[in-house]
Amino acid sequence: MRVTQQMLHQNSVRHMNQNLNRFEKTNSQVASGKLLERPSDDPHGVSKAMSLKSSLAANGQYEKNIDEAKLWLDETDQTIGQMTDVMQRVRELAVKGNNGTLAAEDREAIAKEISELSKQLEQFSNAKLDGRNLFGEGAAGQRTFTISNGILLTANVSKQVLFGNAESGLLASAASWAGKISKGEEAPLNEIDAAFQQLLSVQAEVGVRTNRVDAFENRLLDNNLQLKKMISSVEDVDYAEAMIRLKSEESVYQASLAASAKIIQPNLMDFLR
Repeated sequence: MRVTQQMLHQNSVRHMNQNLNRFEKTNSQVASGKLLERPSDDPHGVSKAMSLKSSLAANGQYEKNIDEAKLWLDETDQTIGQMTDVMQRVRELAVKGNNGTLAAEDREAIAKEISELSKQLEQFSNAKLDGRNLFGEGAAGQRTFTISNGILLTANVSKQVLFGNAESGLLASAASWAGKISKGEEAPLNEIDAAFQQLLSVQAEVGVRTNRVDAFENRLLDNNLQLKKMISSVEDVDYAEAMIRLKSEESVYQASLAASAKIIQPNLMDFLR
């Protein structure tokens, strides 16, 4: 096949445009800092980046759930802690009130303080957070959060768990202890100790759940860092490498301009002749 001057001219222009496109694309990547400016740049890379971003978005929801779970756990722990302080004082008063040598007015004063402390316990048992009962009634009152894929955690406890078999067990018992001391009878220290230990046991369980949430939170933060690094490796430009490539593409384009000029110029001169 005979190579004509027109064919040389067309090939020269095509190569020059190809070199220009590569140069402009590299220049645009350097300016934007992104390798993927449109899906056609790298369909596989775009798909991978979208998948990674989807995982990162899911982690964002888990972070919100963990924050709310920690709020409920912290409030539950603090409130139970206040209850244990009250129960500690109740026991001290009960031991003092069980002294058979106390005068009637002293027993009455002790009974009155225990009665007031039982009211405090009732107030704590009805505590609320965000308009919801801190200590719910059964399954309906549970505050359960998804803290990871398929991982659920209950961030509060029910009154039944907190006070024993009956919802008002501790509260009713505290009132009865005051009545016994007022009448000169002994308050049952074994009941008081059992109620106190139940509060401590539930508080310990809340602590275990808090530690579990903290562990998941740390894992989530580490996972987010890894996901962000992976997204960056797919999407972001390596500036040092990109600048070298930009200089190379610029040199190639300038060379194609010079080569094309040598081919095009004789063609114009022939036309002028």
